[in-house]
Amino acid sequence: MSPKDFTTLIEMLAFRAEASAEKVAFTFDGQGISFAELWRGINLFGSFLLKHGLKRREHVLVALPNSAEFFSAFYGIQRAGGITVPLFPGAGVARILSFAKLCDAKIIIAPSDLPENQLAYFRQLADKQNISIITVKDSAKTSLSANFPEIEPNNISFLQYTSGSTGNPKGVMLTHANLLTNIRQMIAGMEITANEIFVSWLPVYHDMGLILKTMVPFYLAAESHLLPTSLRNIHPWLDAIQKHKATFTAAPDFAYRLSLRHAVPHEYDLNTLRVALNAAEPVRSKTITDFEKAFGLKNIMIAGYGLAEATVGVSMWKSGLPNRVDSRGYVSVGAPFPGVDLLIVSDDVILPPNKVGEIAIRSKANSQGYFNNPTENAKLFWEDGYFLSGDLGYRDEDGYLYIVSRKKNIIKRAGATISPREIEEIVDAMPHIRFSAAIGVDKGGIEGEQVYVFAEIRDGETMPEDKLHEIAIQTTSSFYTQMGFRPARVYLLKPHGIPLTHNGKIQHLLLKENYLNRKLKEENLILYPEY
Repeated sequence: MSPKDFTTLIEMLAFRAEASAEKVAFTFDGQGISFAELWRGINLFGSFLLKHGLKRREHVLVALPNSAEFFSAFYGIQRAGGITVPLFPGAGVARILSFAKLCDAKIIIAPSDLPENQLAYFRQLADKQNISIITVKDSAKTSLSANFPEIEPNNISFLQYTSGSTGNPKGVMLTHANLLTNIRQMIAGMEITANEIFVSWLPVYHDMGLILKTMVPFYLAAESHLLPTSLRNIHPWLDAIQKHKATFTAAPDFAYRLSLRHAVPHEYDLNTLRVALNAAEPVRSKTITDFEKAFGLKNIMIAGYGLAEATVGVSMWKSGLPNRVDSRGYVSVGAPFPGVDLLIVSDDVILPPNKVGEIAIRSKANSQGYFNNPTENAKLFWEDGYFLSGDLGYRDEDGYLYIVSRKKNIIKRAGATISPREIEEIVDAMPHIRFSAAIGVDKGGIEGEQVYVFAEIRDGETMPEDKLHEIAIQTTSSFYTQMGFRPARVYLLKPHGIPLTHNGKIQHLLLKENYLNRKLKEENLILYPEY
């Protein structure tokens, strides 16, 4: 057997445990785990779940951070015939239990190192919903004599809940066939080989960190180094790239911006990087230019596009080539990966090059839809095998794709369509601004939807009111100079006043809701002016 013959993830890992047994599958926090050890942990936990009464195709929620035990749980569930549901472990007990209810999960996997009092509290609440809380550590004394079920390519591997930047979370159903298709698409499109050296801090409970940064190296038996998920300190990520001579890393745009803000470039040698993928949020051309200039790199930071409904990867710019940026500052996310077809549509009409419309995607990696959500499924699927992404973009004459905005985030002012990203780039460049977000608010007047800007201020709580007033005036002036009109309001907020998903995307709809229902005011998050 060779990788091209894999039909399920379980088959892939079983092969690696035999053919690459002693090879390190990944390191986590400096400790190496071989493919043989990885496979043993998977089988051990799978055996434990079967003895625990796991039924075929039953959902099991995994609330674990980046760790070695995550993989034992994630794949052990599937080895036993279940469906894994990875979830942000910091979501809080109430939210985790709400997701369990959403996907009908009767088992939740909690961290083995969770303090005993917290674990007891978790179990107490879960018992009321007839849900079991277990840990990977609980499986340590289980025998490996289980009779595992046969896993088929069309079986669902896991549910990926969307991050919810524009709406309620939806459980994307991904089969083993979907995943292996997209793994092969990304390997071909990104020209990844078994000689690649991966370094990642991305969360393994979410698609890019899980599929691109762990499944792809498992598939190839490539060197892979995984870090805890935290950007409170940017240095461990950069240190790991330098130490392991990484060739491939990935992060959202904000992580590269943090590197520029908090790292001293000349202290790092990142020249082994072949690819620094910039994806998962809008890509800024200035970030690419500034990062490469600061660290002495050339044509290694490239923009990519993907979404859970297409498994993860859809397109990416080619490494080694200068990025293409249009006249409005939008960075091209390249051509679609092999086997991915794209159309730009509006009102069921296919648009020509350079016309902005909704991106429609067709691929064998496309999801079957959302779990137990016929209403959203009806909105998702279009025609002839395509689904509607909810993203607005266009393709140029050469077929390269540009992402303009999320469809639901668009601001419509005086007949013009404005992407929040255009505004946020202007505001983020201002002194004292930590982070910003723009939304459209229609108060019912004749003027229609107007632009409201929210900007988090560094050290704003210690500033006198006249200084805050000055920042608001400067922000409005800069906005007017570049956009040609003034925002209806500029609100200066305390840090963390703008809601983000766990992987750093602005939750524009939630911000709008928090403003309109006065939550920003009631929680004392507005520094200036009064609500």
